[in-house]
Amino acid sequence: MKMKYRFGWVFLFVSLSFGVGHSALSGEVSNQIEIADNKLILEQYAEAKEIYQKIINSSEPSVVVAYAHYKLGTVYKRQSDPEMAKKEYKKGLLSLRKAGEANHQIGKYLAQAIRITE
Repeated sequence: MKMKYRFGWVFLFVSLSFGVGHSALSGEVSNQIEIADNKLILEQYAEAKEIYQKIINSSEPSVVVAYAHYKLGTVYKRQSDPEMAKKEYKKGLLSLRKAGEANHQIGKYLAQAIRITE
């Protein structure tokens, strides 16, 4: 229970941190991320997964794609699938590297999430 509580706080912090950055995104992608994030909060995992996957498939490697991989990994983690979660977190780190953003803050959260799933 304590770990779940701690993970909830990390999730909230990351969501709020990146929520501020949503205004810099194109309107459509920003709206998609906001909808997916809300679906995740409401535990509507199938819908959240579908939206995050659309963002990943329709975008070049970037911080936004890394964020979508992070959140998709979170969905898998909440569905008790740590292997798929870990794969998504690793894909997020790869997206950051490809975009030349390896030192972006989301990378720290992705790396931490990978460690937690091991």
